[in-house]
Amino acid sequence: MSHTEIEELLGAYALDAVDPDEAEVVELHLRECPRCRDEVAAHRQTAALLGAHSGADAPAGVWDRITGSLTEAPPSPARTLPFAPPGSTRRRRLLVPALAGAMAAAAVVVALLGITIARQNNRLDRLSLNQAATAALVNPSAHRVRLADTSGSTTVDAVVLPDGRGYVVRDSLPALQGDRTYQLWSLDDGKPVSLGVLGRHPGVVEFRAGHVPSKMAITAENGSKGVKTPEHPPIVIGVVAA
Repeated sequence: MSHTEIEELLGAYALDAVDPDEAEVVELHLRECPRCRDEVAAHRQTAALLGAHSGADAPAGVWDRITGSLTEAPPSPARTLPFAPPGSTRRRRLLVPALAGAMAAAAVVVALLGITIARQNNRLDRLSLNQAATAALVNPSAHRVRLADTSGSTTVDAVVLPDGRGYVVRDSLPALQGDRTYQLWSLDDGKPVSLGVLGRHPGVVEFRAGHVPSKMAITAENGSKGVKTPEHPPIVIGVVAA
């Protein structure tokens, strides 16, 4: 799995909701990634907070008092007092902590569910992308390209369909640090044209060229949005197979 795919599993892993094989991959990754370890710890702290609030007993008689307050008839306008009636302050003091605890627990539930749903949606999107890339790889009309550095130690494999739609399917690029991003270029007639930003740690990425380019290259640029023309030399370059 790529770093991005593992990040999408962290919430479910913290709740022991992943398959054994996935759990093993995440555990191996956590040994070398302090950022992901911190995220798992944060997920578990949130789950513990949820358990602490949701399992607490309400103060004695609080539900009777809540029911009584809901069934009491509102005072008539002529008898409305400019101050709270005797006993209402005490009832309010008892209700506020209970309601605050319930609201805190509800907020934790919503936050936790939101994180889980977002992670699962990202995971489904990633699965759909992987399936599309695999289909392109086995398409007999597709054009393949291996981009490599001069030593051949850093490589990127990509596939381009006849309509110009393509996928970066695997890479050995090191993860970039800070506000930097990898950017993919076509090099028809030596003129670089951006095919899209790949991110700091690409994995599987879809791109659209509009046609089948003759050559492709990848640079590492400053900023997360990429640049119009390359500001750094290619890290890897390759010829697209006919």
